[in-house]
Amino acid sequence: MLAWFSFACRDNPSSTFPQGSRLPLIENAVYVLNEGDYNDPTGARLSIYDVDRDAVYKDVFELVNSGSHLGSTGDDIKLYRDRAYILMSHSENLVMISLETHQQLQSATFPGSNPREMLIDSIRNKLYVTRTNSGAVFVLDPSTLTIMKSVTVGSNPLGMIIAGNYLFVCNSGYGNDRTVSVIDTRADTLKASLVLSDGPTGAAVAPDGKVWVACSGNAFGTPPTNGKIFIINSTTFASEDSISFSESIWGNIAIGTNGYAYATGIAGFFGGPVHRISLSSRTVQMGFISDTSYAMAVDEFNGDLYVANAKNFSENGLVSVYSNTGVLRKRFAAQRGPGAIAFRRR
Repeated sequence: MLAWFSFACRDNPSSTFPQGSRLPLIENAVYVLNEGDYNDPTGARLSIYDVDRDAVYKDVFELVNSGSHLGSTGDDIKLYRDRAYILMSHSENLVMISLETHQQLQSATFPGSNPREMLIDSIRNKLYVTRTNSGAVFVLDPSTLTIMKSVTVGSNPLGMIIAGNYLFVCNSGYGNDRTVSVIDTRADTLKASLVLSDGPTGAAVAPDGKVWVACSGNAFGTPPTNGKIFIINSTTFASEDSISFSESIWGNIAIGTNGYAYATGIAGFFGGPVHRISLSSRTVQMGFISDTSYAMAVDEFNGDLYVANAKNFSENGLVSVYSNTGVLRKRFAAQRGPGAIAFRRR
């Protein structure tokens, strides 16, 4: 029989259930993909925070799939229709699970590609995956995980975003590339290559359709360079404005529901504070949230900002939830190295 335990009004709620069981129906779920120890071939872990019950379920994949493991180094998770797609970079595999049962439906492996980030094209029913070691993007069938095409882009591609008919791919070069590749999603062909600044890493679309690209800078360059954010016209591909920082930035960027973008600074190897940028005035509030952010995501349902602290991978991480005014709402426990967050609302 399924057993679950909910602890309301606690900073670190937790819950357990027997191996092989199903979770209770979760109406409002926050999925947290934890990277795990890079040296652990089975280290990636999936946790789920049940917002309504104030309960955290850990090791979800292992417990539902009779002890099977996701793989090594969980980097990205995306939800689409009734499925979740979970990507592991070190074991170079992609796992598709049911959002109802959380059981594995399909898996695929991409040797030699170091897949890092995904993006769903819900209009054309496609799944894009960056091949970080190969300078390319896979185009997958989301039903079968088969490769339909591979598009060559710049070096070490990471973040992606779709605006209109175009996919914008950030070619990080780990600080040594300066380009964003633009792919026409109707034919999956390269349309343009935009030259911005050192280390394009993450991108987001603003309500006006403009693409915001976060360039991390190159802290190890000669000379070192600082971070910048570029605002790109998604039709003409022109850079219409830019925002400069006096330091390198992590490269994560998210756009909220209240007229602000959020970018992560660098306070160490595992992230830094969250800076807030006005979409209208372009003014920056440094250290809007002082908590160390290894990963962050905005819940579009209410505008809350979820900030994952990996705690140097020395222990299990923690996820903090902030209102769009910066007020801490709650904290809940994650697992080793929380690195990606996704939301499901019913």
